[in-house]
Amino acid sequence: SEALKELEPDRVKRFLKTTLATNFIKFPFFEVTNIIMQGVELPPSARGAALGTVFCTTTLPITNYRFRKSMDLPINAKSLYQAYLPTVLRDILYGIVRNKVMALMVSLNPAAAGTNAGRFTNMFVTVMAACVLSAPGNELRGFCLQPADRRQSMSDFFKPIKFVRSTSVGALIMAVSLGVGTLATPQVERLWGALREYLKKSPLGYLLLALFAVQWALDARRHAQVFEALLGPESLAQPGASGSGASPGNAKAKAAPVPQDNSRRAIAS
Repeated sequence: SEALKELEPDRVKRFLKTTLATNFIKFPFFEVTNIIMQGVELPPSARGAALGTVFCTTTLPITNYRFRKSMDLPINAKSLYQAYLPTVLRDILYGIVRNKVMALMVSLNPAAAGTNAGRFTNMFVTVMAACVLSAPGNELRGFCLQPADRRQSMSDFFKPIKFVRSTSVGALIMAVSLGVGTLATPQVERLWGALREYLKKSPLGYLLLALFAVQWALDARRHAQVFEALLGPESLAQPGASGSGASPGNAKAKAAPVPQDNSRRAIAS
């Protein structure tokens, strides 16, 4: 209940707009990189460290952009790699745990690893362990991201109750989502294989897909225009209506809170 009281609808809307877009880039990138690294002959720890380093170095600008956007902070080239060291250490730890725990789970019951229940269980346990064990890195990252004029001491910044709450909720969300993803992946692969075979036999299908994409884009543009016409320009000028952040007047009237890294819930943040 305390966490719900702290939520601000406008801030939640702005955060979701940036979070959805960035996570659709970061989550697939991490999983694809992880699959590629499985083919590299390295010990699990070294493979996980390399995975975390590559992932952090590549996606940190996206992470920091989302963080600063959600906190209404200015964005420049230097800020995109802010707090690199604590972030890369967190991601390296996450990568190592992901590799070692998954290998352990598969070795415990290799036969079950190929079943739906086994895939879900292995991924769920692995991600829960990785998120929990790398969570201190999120606290350190959040501490380093504080503005100089509002910097708190570590004792004031670190709140055990908030740490446990954000870690447990974030780890559970990550574990369930990736666990469900392991169940959906074989179905999507079969669907994609059937679609490719159909397109090979019927090239006209490419044209139908292109026409569908064009129609979808035109419908989206038309709906946006209708929505804008119904709201009127005065509604679009309100803070948060366009997802670009608070207006200058609102920013002066309401001081920005001390940044608590919204990405502390999981590595992909």
